[in-house]
Amino acid sequence: MDKRTSVILRRIIFIVMVIFLIAVFVEFHNITWGTGNWLGEFSIKWGLGFAAFTIFLISLLGILWLSLWRHEALHSSTERIISFRQRLIYSRWIIALFLLILPVYFFQYTLWGLVFTGIYFRLFIWAILILLLAILFTGKEKSLITWQALQVGVLLSGTSFVIASVFSNVTNYPFNLYWSDGNRLWDYSIMFGRRLYNYPQDQPLSAFISPGRQFLWGLPFLLPKTTILFNRFWSALVLSLPYVVLGWVAFKTEGTRKKDWLLVGLWAFLFLNQGPIYSPLVLSAILVAIAWRRPLWLAIPLVALAGYYAEITRFTWEFAPSLWALMLEMSGIPLKGARFTIRNWGRSIVLAISGISIWYLWPLVQRIWGNRASETSNALSELTDTLAGTVASAQGSVSSQPLLWYRLLPNETYPEGILGGLFIAILPLTILLIYLLQKTHWQISLWQRLAILGPLLAFLIVGLIISTKIGGGNNLHNLDMFLIALFFVAVIAWKNGGSEWFAQSAQHPLWIKVTLILLVALPALPSLSGVRPNLSLTTAEIEQVKILADTEIVEGLPPIDEINDAIWYIRYAIDNAEEGGEILFIDQRQLLTFGYVPKVPLVSEYEKKRMMNEAMSGSQAYFNPYYQDLADQRFSLIITEPLKVYIKDEESVFGEESDAWTKWVAAPTLCYYEPLETLRSVYIQLLVPRQEPLDCLPNLP
Repeated sequence: MDKRTSVILRRIIFIVMVIFLIAVFVEFHNITWGTGNWLGEFSIKWGLGFAAFTIFLISLLGILWLSLWRHEALHSSTERIISFRQRLIYSRWIIALFLLILPVYFFQYTLWGLVFTGIYFRLFIWAILILLLAILFTGKEKSLITWQALQVGVLLSGTSFVIASVFSNVTNYPFNLYWSDGNRLWDYSIMFGRRLYNYPQDQPLSAFISPGRQFLWGLPFLLPKTTILFNRFWSALVLSLPYVVLGWVAFKTEGTRKKDWLLVGLWAFLFLNQGPIYSPLVLSAILVAIAWRRPLWLAIPLVALAGYYAEITRFTWEFAPSLWALMLEMSGIPLKGARFTIRNWGRSIVLAISGISIWYLWPLVQRIWGNRASETSNALSELTDTLAGTVASAQGSVSSQPLLWYRLLPNETYPEGILGGLFIAILPLTILLIYLLQKTHWQISLWQRLAILGPLLAFLIVGLIISTKIGGGNNLHNLDMFLIALFFVAVIAWKNGGSEWFAQSAQHPLWIKVTLILLVALPALPSLSGVRPNLSLTTAEIEQVKILADTEIVEGLPPIDEINDAIWYIRYAIDNAEEGGEILFIDQRQLLTFGYVPKVPLVSEYEKKRMMNEAMSGSQAYFNPYYQDLADQRFSLIITEPLKVYIKDEESVFGEESDAWTKWVAAPTLCYYEPLETLRSVYIQLLVPRQEPLDCLPNLP
């Protein structure tokens, strides 16, 4: 870098940091201002704190100026810091662990996480943390910070924030933490915990969830007794550990240093959490990764099992393990004269077919193995019909519900938009992969390029279409197959020259170093911004947060006494209504699962998620029996989220979904039933039949 470019770069860095620190200063000022009447609207305590913080920011700015233009003035101070660090020896790892835990505890387990919500202040804390970690992780006796140590600092600190975000819902709060929380716990219990419900044993009991998810999340119900706290912990573990395991399994290479191997596993967790991706698909990917380069006798059943588990979890995943296996096998073939051998092609095709063998090919194999030659043609015909049925099922699922194409772009439901969010998620990795190809650090043939780009394009198109379907969500989870495929591309590059290139990161151009930092930092940014405590605050603490955060709405759980009062009232209402008819839990079914309310006979057919799905499809056939039951006053008590007849529009958050719910569920229900009580602090409404029935028939959908 020439002198002129160096001067320009230093000026840009200084100007950017000045603007950033001013933004931090403003956010801190907004918190402290309005706390009292000492020196304006400062309280004495917060006024002194604000003054100290201002001095600290000015000092940091001075240190930055010296490091950019007069770094020799900091030489003695740098030497003392290095000397102190070297004397710490192994205790510096204990200090590093403490530093990693401290911000997580501050933002997630104290009420200050509800006060210090500004993104600039949080970025400031993160930057300080990264610098301290980088100093501790630098092993060279003459260097204060190295690029490798800086990258590790970003990775570990970012991982700590994402883990905190994933485990933020681990609480014994008995009611919903988010829209589908409680009823999802009910879903998970059906496979292994049917004993928990008062429901006829000779009648089928099903939940609106696939067997693959139900099995994985339902494992805690194999225990004689389980709690809502443990199930939420298990859910968080399931949504984190498999990501790391996939990274460790996929990146495992002879000669890779254990430290690098452990760190890339953490990066896999950060990258895949951007979906986030449902863990059953991650488990299928783990099986495919294990099968890669293994003997066929082991690889075939692993890929077959991966395909089977993906299919029973979500039909749109049916072909994902097959295509992943094809990508990995084709990319891992050693070239001989730039041509693949028949053996190479055969292995790739066999493993790709294995991914669909159990659920498409097994019936055909059974007939041929049984020497039923006359039936083989019929079996082939059935196979063709099955494939056509799968395609028709996928088309029917998409066509039965509206496609909201505007959600590809920034909107109220997803501010970044699907395309914008995906662009941010994959940009650094895409840049690095293209760079490796252009600089020939990673060399692949034409067939290998096609084997990579073909599945990527297919997964991308399918993911974008599903993401626009009403109810598609406000994140990238429907691009799960694409994100895992891109992850596998990174693994392919790593094993074909990328690991050696990465080991020389200190010699890379500055823009590549910055891209490597962004590769880790961008996935962690949403967690840093969004992590909040799930605490039951006292009235005094709520008032304190309102003053400091300058808000009338304080996020968090209700006070303990309000939670207990709500449980008591629901029990009381159930006791009074039990003799008058059936009790319907549209929502909050976890209260039955974990014994918070009496074990009343379960009415299984009308459940919130299923009703929402049918509402988005406009399924008149599904709702007609429900409307008849309402008209007949079948239920003496209905427990649901607060219902209201209010039409939104597409400019609102989940506007179309809300309007469908209002049309098909809320309006008809409130026509036949009226609120007995609305427990707003826990977001529950209890409905009873109207004393004076209305003429609802003309108003039904």
